[in-house]
Parts: sequence; C-alpha cells; structure tokens
Amino acid sequence: MPTAKVDKPRLAFEPETVLIAAGPFIMGIDLNDAPDEGPQHRVELPHYRIGKYPVTNREYAAFLAHDLTHEAPSKQGWFNRQPPQDRLDHPVAAISWQDACDYCAWLSAESGRTYCLPTEAEWEKAARGADGQLYPWGDTWTVGAANVDSTDTTPVNAYPASAGPTGCQDLLGNVEEWTRTRWGPDRQSAAFLYPYRSDDARNDTSSYSLRDFRIHRGGSFRSNAAHMRATVRDRALPDSRVRWRGFRVVEQLEPSILRNPANGQSI
Repeated sequence: MPTAKVDKPRLAFEPETVLIAAGPFIMGIDLNDAPDEGPQHRVELPHYRIGKYPVTNREYAAFLAHDLTHEAPSKQGWFNRQPPQDRLDHPVAAISWQDACDYCAWLSAESGRTYCLPTEAEWEKAARGADGQLYPWGDTWTVGAANVDSTDTTPVNAYPASAGPTGCQDLLGNVEEWTRTRWGPDRQSAAFLYPYRSDDARNDTSSYSLRDFRIHRGGSFRSNAAHMRATVRDRALPDSRVRWRGFRVVEQLEPSILRNPANGQSI
C-alpha cells in the first residue's frame, strides 16, 4: 500500500502560498484597443501554488542574509542590506527579473520545494479565477480595493478587498509583478501572441538576453484604475529596477500530488 507524501515543514521565511486547482480558465479579452490581450480563449493548467502576496522586504532580507554577494535594493530606503523597519511588510521593489529568479533559486535550495516566477497564464488564473472575471473581486472596478493612483507602496495585506476567488491579494496595484514569460526583443510588437501556448519558447528561462523583454502583470501604485483589468500585459527589460516593480512566487507541484483540493485554500 503506497505511503502518503509527508510535506517538509515550511520555513519561517517562506512566502505564504495558496493552491490553484488544476483545470481550465478564461484567458485574455477581446478589445479593439488592446490587441495584445486577445483573443479571449480557454487555457488548461495543472495545479500549482502561488504566493498569497507579493514577496515582502522581510522575506527578501532573509535571502540577502544568506547570499552576501547579491545586491540589495537601492531605491527603497534599504541600509546595510536591511529594509526600513516600517516597510518590512511592503512588497520588495526595485528588483530586476534576474534578482527575482535568483531569489526563487535560493528559496528552492533552502526549502526543498521548487519555486519560480509564475508564467503569465498562472498569474492571470490566480487573478481572474476559472470564470475569467475582469478583476479579482468581479467584473466591476471597486474603489478602494487596490493601491492605485497613489505615490508609494503599502503593506501587502493592506487591501483585503483585493482578494478574489483564489484568496490572493495585491494582484492589482501596489507593485507590478514579474513573470517568467517572454515578450520578445521588440518592445512594440510581442513575439509570443495569443492563444497562449505552454509548449513554445515563451516561458523559457534557460537562455537569458538583456534585450529580450519579460512580461510583468498587475500594474502598480502609479497606475490609473481605468487600466487595471487583470488581462493587461506589459513588459520591461530584465535588468530594469524600478521602485514600483516586484514579484511573487509559484511553487511547482508534482502532477500526482494534490495536498489540498480546495482551490485557493492556504496551508
């Protein structure tokens, strides 16, 4: 009789994650003025876990304490490789795409679990749920549900109304979030179009080019609410570090292992 898999204990500095159940979801939207976001289509994904919040300064500081060669963020008041005490639970920002990947590699080695950046499909499913709503909380923008039209980041749990069916918070606003998905070398024209395919090179991280834009999602505190739907795709060069961009993690799960079948339930 097979024995049940015993999970390794979660480490104090591991980000809290929620489970996204396997199955299809609606990706993209059909809008004449947003051709990069369409056509709307269904995408099937296996189950995975995703950060309930963006990675925080507190969590990133644990990485820097272990990797003394890695550069600390320089635009958010960090001093001696430590964030300001009143910003420990703000999302870490001024992080390059490679910084985020390095954090995931370190977290994987420390925890024995497999962490990486989300693909844009994984990010969008976490934001929209299986039914493809425009915002995590529904199809109508709710004033006060996210940190937008402002001047600075806020703690990652400051907007509980931002949580949708998956339980993730801060997917819209606060900081833009890197994904591992490629846009391509031409800023004006995406090399990887919809319908989304997971079997092409769009999610390749084995080759790295400073001229190959990577997609980020979710907008930031600087964004206007009118442009905050969960389908919006944006891009940046992977070495860019700005104070309104951070990331959250995905934990990849073995296909045969489903630790908790409740979509979005925290463990």
